[in-house]
Amino acid sequence: MSKYNGSKKAAKTKTVPKGMPKRLDNPNDDYQRKTSTKMGKQTMWYLTRADFEKVQRACLVHLQKAKKGSNNEYRWERNYLILMVGVNMGCRTTTVLEITPRLYAGGKFYVREHKTGKTQNYELKPEIYKLLNDFSNKYKFTKDEYIFRTRIDSANKPLTREQAWRIVKGLADEAGIKYNVGAYSLRKSFARWLYDDTHDIFKVMRVMQHSDPIITARYICLEEEEVMKIRESILYGFDNFKNV
Repeated sequence: MSKYNGSKKAAKTKTVPKGMPKRLDNPNDDYQRKTSTKMGKQTMWYLTRADFEKVQRACLVHLQKAKKGSNNEYRWERNYLILMVGVNMGCRTTTVLEITPRLYAGGKFYVREHKTGKTQNYELKPEIYKLLNDFSNKYKFTKDEYIFRTRIDSANKPLTREQAWRIVKGLADEAGIKYNVGAYSLRKSFARWLYDDTHDIFKVMRVMQHSDPIITARYICLEEEEVMKIRESILYGFDNFKNV
């Protein structure tokens, strides 16, 4: 099992096509979709609960080995918190990365989603609030500082989606997970686990703020899994020639 050492890869340059949708809450931001549709993208799968535990364990091993008070300790605590927030709050990756203590002050979470402009406003579970609050208190973040940054002593700038992807993918590789996993898989896991617990696609649709249950079914990979099952059952043309 190879180990992810947290090292950064060389930054890739990319050209963003003109006319693509921009963030609704901040039109001046540089982030844009690469395409106007999602067609052609690789499917990022949700993590099974067993596989998520493997990823958790890999992260905690690194945290236990990190020197107390070091940037390395901060990074692995940060990585663990990103995992836990991702699968318990179900926010989009950019929303998670731009969390500040003000957004969860007093245990009430309020945020406007970048992609849709829709708001989320709810009370956090005490366990998640404690993780966030203990983390921000330990590293003395002010109300409006981003808590997920490259280093504890770096400028007040959140991690990029690419950095978050490398963190989750690196830990998944270390845990021996073979299917396509990235930072986006955390939100998908939240949605899929909720469906597995409730078997209510409409409840998941409302929580995820989707406009149609068909979108939700595709999002949590129900459609892909059904197609895979159908294909596994197909074997034509062998019945009359089994002994040839």
